Amino acid sequence: MVKLKKKIIISLMGVDGSGKTTLAKKLHKNIKSSIYLHLKPYILFQDKRTIIKDPHLQKKSSVILSLLRLMSWLISYKVFFIQNKIKKIYIFDRYAHDVLIDPLRYKQNLFPVLTKVILNFFPQPDLWIFLNPTIKTIKNRKDELSDSEIKRQIKEYKKFFSGKKNVLNINTNGKKIKIVNQITEKINSLIK
Repeated sequence: MVKLKKKIIISLMGVDGSGKTTLAKKLHKNIKSSIYLHLKPYILFQDKRTIIKDPHLQKKSSVILSLLRLMSWLISYKVFFIQNKIKKIYIFDRYAHDVLIDPLRYKQNLFPVLTKVILNFFPQPDLWIFLNPTIKTIKNRKDELSDSEIKRQIKEYKKFFSGKKNVLNINTNGKKIKIVNQITEKINSLIK
């Protein structure tokens, strides 16, 4: 890989079970000048997330709490990238914009229009990677969402990515090494 001229932000997004974490960690391992992050940078506190087995059984937060949560994410992203002036590749397993597609997972209760306005202030990825395997593959990997919810989220992801530049749409049913090579090739094209 050549010397980076700027920071590059890569975002892997898709339904639970699409392979985001697996691919993000493989990319991080293969790309020496990369940093792996899940959803958002943790500035003041360590990442103390716990695995939520049924995220769709949670109740949404109040509008005020939802707004405060999203604003705290924005501050985390901004502070992180101000502090990290190093030219590296930042690989995100999920990105803040996931809140638009799956608000219940994040207990988000803001109006979508307000959420979109706030998300415009977040650093925008240089490469959006939409992982889009078959529903059967998703269900075999993680069986926490209903078929109708998986279909709804896939439809929302497609709508979200339809207006974006630098989107790599990948069916993750294939061999991981081939998929990692395809993504790495796209990343290399951004660097040149």
